[in-house]
Amino acid sequence: MNTQRPIPAVIRKIEHPGKYVKIFTLLPKEPIFFTPGQFLMVSVFPEGEAAFTPCSCIKEDGSFEVAINLVGRLTSKLHSMHEGDIIGIRGGYGKGFSVQKAVNSSNITIIAGGIGIAPLRFLIQELLTYDDRPKINIIYSANKASKFLFLDDLESWQNEKEIDLYLAAAEADIKWRGYIGRSTDMIEKLKEIDGNSSFFVCGPPPMFPSVLEKLKQFLVNEKNIFFTLERNMRCGIGKCGHCYMGDIRLCVDGPVMSVSDIKKHHLIVFRESEPFMSRYRK
Repeated sequence: MNTQRPIPAVIRKIEHPGKYVKIFTLLPKEPIFFTPGQFLMVSVFPEGEAAFTPCSCIKEDGSFEVAINLVGRLTSKLHSMHEGDIIGIRGGYGKGFSVQKAVNSSNITIIAGGIGIAPLRFLIQELLTYDDRPKINIIYSANKASKFLFLDDLESWQNEKEIDLYLAAAEADIKWRGYIGRSTDMIEKLKEIDGNSSFFVCGPPPMFPSVLEKLKQFLVNEKNIFFTLERNMRCGIGKCGHCYMGDIRLCVDGPVMSVSDIKKHHLIVFRESEPFMSRYRK
């Protein structure tokens, strides 16, 4: 299979769970393969293409889901499209989450901030296929309770044995009766964490430093803490150099990397603020 050639994909379904987020169900006209944490290049003529991480497994009919957050020109074009329209996809690319490492750990903790729940949802779906999986902790935070995504999944996970779900909203709204705060507050509630525990984190980069600081109390092996890093991918195969971060090509060596590898390559990923393109939002 030529992963560099875009494959036509039909938009089978569009859901609008949040003001600026849409969930697209895509059905490629040729088989495509990817694992949790890998990314795809999605193209829309003439706007170009950009990297997105699938938020679901590949279903029996070959379809899968991608969450599109409205942040720029290409995503604005995608948000204006309709069911039945065709876009291009290619991939999967990069290194994803190590499902086997997770399954072999003493327990698993998923930490998601905002739209970061999307790729982690795919990881959770994959983990739930293992009967001998360890206990899973899921920590999910959003700016407001109204911005929580995948509500049906949250309800399902809450009722699943061997899963502890922790939800936090930074701001209260009328219907929210849960915890008001950040995902880092929930880390302190974790139990039975040891050196063989594994952590998978995805969210806005400004949350990374505080998450890492909170995890220090557990003396977790940094080889078992994984972050999903962000860069503006172009080619997806390590040729164009657009996603260089330090001495690595993130589209090939990432986007999922352990804290030990991040420190090994002296990568500056724990920034305190996040640039944001707001002119596409009304």
